[in-house]
Amino acid sequence: MQRTVLKMMCAGIIILLVFGTPSMAMTIVKEHQSIHDNDRVMQNADDKIQEIFQKINETLIRSYVDYLSNNIGSRCTGTEGCQQAASYIHDQFEAMGLQVRYQNWSHKINKSSSDLLNAQNVEATQPGSDPSDDDAILFNAHYDTVPGTVGANDDGSGTVAVLAAASVLSQYSFKRTIKFVTFSGEEQGLFGSEAYVHELYDQQTPIMVELNADGVGRATTAETAHKIGLSATEDTRWMIDVMKNVTKTYGLNFDISTFWKVNRGLPFGFSDYFYFARYGYESISVWEADGDPNHHTPQDNISNINIGYLVNMTRHIAGTMAILADTQTAVPQVSIANPRFGKIIVNGVDRKNTQYLLSLVVGRINISADVRPGVNPIERVEFYYGHRLLFTDTEPPYTCLLNRLSVGIHKLRIVAYDTNGNSASDQVNILFVNLRTK
Repeated sequence: MQRTVLKMMCAGIIILLVFGTPSMAMTIVKEHQSIHDNDRVMQNADDKIQEIFQKINETLIRSYVDYLSNNIGSRCTGTEGCQQAASYIHDQFEAMGLQVRYQNWSHKINKSSSDLLNAQNVEATQPGSDPSDDDAILFNAHYDTVPGTVGANDDGSGTVAVLAAASVLSQYSFKRTIKFVTFSGEEQGLFGSEAYVHELYDQQTPIMVELNADGVGRATTAETAHKIGLSATEDTRWMIDVMKNVTKTYGLNFDISTFWKVNRGLPFGFSDYFYFARYGYESISVWEADGDPNHHTPQDNISNINIGYLVNMTRHIAGTMAILADTQTAVPQVSIANPRFGKIIVNGVDRKNTQYLLSLVVGRINISADVRPGVNPIERVEFYYGHRLLFTDTEPPYTCLLNRLSVGIHKLRIVAYDTNGNSASDQVNILFVNLRTK
C-alpha cells in the first residue's frame, strides 16, 4: 500500500497519532468486548442489516486472515504466492455463487525497462434485481504485498473485508449490482487497478461508488478502536451520511470522519482509489485510525491485526453497501459524455484513442452531459470552461458548443442541480486547439 505519503497529508499534512501497543492479552479482551458490545443492536433496526452484521463475525474474519497470512503468506505480484492468492480468492467467490472472472493485465515494470509484469485481478459480480438501477456498487482491495511480508494488514485486512462482505451479501438480493474486486500490482504502482478502471471506462460501465479498503485491521487503543477515517470524492457526502447513520442506528458507535477530500487532478495516488477518481468515478476510501509501524515489514503478520476492529470495519462497509444497493440515489449524477478521456477529436469527430487521460480537441466541439436525476427532477446543468460559465441548459439533451480561440490545456466542468438545490459535478482536462471561430 502506497501510504507513506498519505499518512503525512491532509490539508497539506495529516498527522496520525500512534499510540502505545497494549499486550496481546489486553488486545484480545478488547476484541471480544468490542464484538459483544456491537452485537446489541437497536430493536427497531432493519432485520436484514442485523442479520448481515451477525454473519460477519470473528470466526468468518479469522478464517480468511489465517489462510491469507499463514497458508499463503507473501503475495508479491509476479510470484507464486500472488498466483495462489488469486486462485484462492477466485475459488471463494465461485463457491458463493457469484459471477467470477480473472482480468489479466500486463504493465512495464518501469519506464526504462521493456520487461513486463503480468498478473491478474479477480472480480466477482452479484447482479441486481432491478435493471433500471444499472449503476453498480464496487468494493475493492489489493491482495498483493511487498516482498518479505505476509501483509496481514497491508492489505490482507482489506482483502479479508472484501471476501467477508461478499460471503454474506451474496446470501441476499439487492436492486443494484454489486461488484467485489481484488487487485494485484498495487505495491508496484497501482498497475492492476489502472487496467481495471481503464476497462470500466472504455466499456462505459456505470458505477455508483467505489469503496476502497487498504489497511483496515489495526487498532491498539480503545480510542482508535472506535474511529474510522474516510477520504472521498466531492459528490459522496450523502453516501457518507448513510455510513454515519449505520453506526448510530445499529449501535456500532464509531466516530467516522472525512479527513481528506480526494483531489482528482493530482498526478499520483496512495491506493487503488486513484484511477477511479481520475476517470470521474465517485470514490470512498476507508482507513484505520491507527498508524502502522509494521507497514511493509515482516512484523505485519496476524499479531498486527485486531480481529474485533476488522469485524466492525467490515460490518460498516457491508451495511452501507446493503443500504445503498436498495436505495434510490439521493442526488443527481452527471458525467461528461463528450469529450471523453483519452481521445483525439477533430472538428467534433473522434479520430483516435490514446493511452493518455488528456484528450486532444482540435476545432469546435459540442460538450455533452449524461445526467441522471436523484429523488428530485433536474433544474439546470451548467457548463464551465475553466472558471468561466459558458452556458446553462435546462432541457435534455444537455449540451454546450465550445468554440473559442485556444492553444492550451483547459478544464471543462459540468455541474447539475436538482430542484432541491442538490448538485453533482464532473470534469475533464483537454488540450484544446482552435484557431478560428467562424
